Amino acid sequence: MAGIKDIARICGVSAATVSRVLNEDPTLSVTDAVRSSIESEALRTGYKTPRQRRKACFHVMLVLSALDKPGFETRLFSYLKPMAMEKGIELSLSPFEKTDGIIALGEFSSQEIAYFQSTAKDLLLINNLGSDYSYDSIRIDYSNAEKQVLDYFLAEGIRRIGYVGGLFHRSSSVIGRHRADEFRKLLMNEGLYRDEWFSIGSMDEDSGYSLVMAMSEIPDGIFISDPDTAKGVFRALDERSSSAVTITYNNFFPMTEKRGLELRIFSQDAWQTAFRMISEKMKGEREQGLSVLCPARLSENTASLKQGEEK
Repeated sequence: MAGIKDIARICGVSAATVSRVLNEDPTLSVTDAVRSSIESEALRTGYKTPRQRRKACFHVMLVLSALDKPGFETRLFSYLKPMAMEKGIELSLSPFEKTDGIIALGEFSSQEIAYFQSTAKDLLLINNLGSDYSYDSIRIDYSNAEKQVLDYFLAEGIRRIGYVGGLFHRSSSVIGRHRADEFRKLLMNEGLYRDEWFSIGSMDEDSGYSLVMAMSEIPDGIFISDPDTAKGVFRALDERSSSAVTITYNNFFPMTEKRGLELRIFSQDAWQTAFRMISEKMKGEREQGLSVLCPARLSENTASLKQGEEK
């Protein structure tokens, strides 16, 4: 197993920086890219800090359905593993010899849920439609996600509102369709929908760029469907010298390019809650199953803005 010096050499930083990142030193200031590089290399090599080795006591399997573009599974696992370790949880995408718990994200059949329960004593479902309180569940409140975006624009006096989004076909689902349909419906209900400002292509940077460049006129506010599309939108807005206010729909990960506002669906608080809940059950601190509803969250500077309330 690699050590701190090996990780430091590969990442091009000092051993002290590696140690402080992996021990989550709050006083350390490094870029997201450096932090991600160190955490990814530690994960790849299996390195754990002494504190992590002391804390890890439960084995939890993470089961994911196809909720995003291919590759999100390993990226999400890398993002969540250090967070789980802080709660004394060793996370894996495959079963352990002894699996203590399972966190399953997405919709699963009753047969699949029964299999999960036969595999591990404790189960936490995230965004599953089941209502069996023998296991814990967390649901993301998608119902008010797009409404937060529209309410923010209206509170800022912005009524010329557009949407730039992408669709990605995966398995039997189309990623991005629901958020586009829901926002279109909200705009129509307010009498604000304009077809020329509602653009949908593929879920990537080039599509976002092309869709904005093709607009004869750019609206004052734009809701963007995902971070990849947003990169192209930002580039096009710069080229066209537009000051349009943007809000980006972001499912899982911190955005690499911070611009405008962000509608974060799975916040870090939601994941911390998930690990705390399954930890309570595995430790025997609680027997009753809980069901928690987590709201999508607009960027921190507007998170406390009530629906329809003006600043």
